[in-house]
Amino acid sequence: MIDVYLNFGGNTAEALAYYQKAFNAPDPYVMRFSQMPQEDQAQSKGMENLVIYSNLKTYAGDIMMSDEMPGQIPTPPGSSVWITVTHDEEDRIRGTFEFLARDGEILMPLEPTFFSPLYGQLRDKFGFHWMLMLPSPMEA
Repeated sequence: MIDVYLNFGGNTAEALAYYQKAFNAPDPYVMRFSQMPQEDQAQSKGMENLVIYSNLKTYAGDIMMSDEMPGQIPTPPGSSVWITVTHDEEDRIRGTFEFLARDGEILMPLEPTFFSPLYGQLRDKFGFHWMLMLPSPMEA
């Protein structure tokens, strides 16, 4: 299993709530900077409410997320990385795709292709690229 780790510039809590709805997932595990050991909190002054680590368990695997440390070079949303969700329940694929597309941009609508009975691409409102698909009959 490959899990995804996404970094945000201070809006991880918003992204967690968004992806939780997109995947109809249970409440995520969230650790804020204020929960770090006391001796490590000095370096995170003013960041107490930011997320140092979170894990959202979805039907397709884990999405881990955190806020970047101030002063770090910002990580642009993955223009060269695509998050792929393959699942055999069409309703889940369609529901997640439609949710992410609402505030994002559909790059390729969900449709049959030569390699999948249902495949689509989009960029979500945070700038991440997604491919959602049903497995090919040969994979099933």
